[in-house]
Amino acid sequence: IVAGGKLENIYRLQIMNATEKPQTYTLSARGLEGLELASEAQVEIGAAESRWVSVRLHIPYGSAAPGSHTVYFDIRAEATGAQVSEKSVFLVPR
Repeated sequence: IVAGGKLENIYRLQIMNATEKPQTYTLSARGLEGLELASEAQVEIGAAESRWVSVRLHIPYGSAAPGSHTVYFDIRAEATGAQVSEKSVFLVPR
């Protein structure tokens, strides 16, 4: 539980830029009521680089039942509009 009475899960995403130019990617998450991205929404990755990015997700405390809940990370390249979605889980303790 973090400030503001929210429940937080932390993730590590590996973002790879397979192009020959630096790219800006916009991150978002979906799948739970009240889910919000609590870290930087944009990340810059150099040409032909990959980077591990820490991402924090919050939900209001008590808004989801205890257990494992499916969430999706959407990562969109600003220059091209290309988008990928990756499935993960948000854990709510008992």
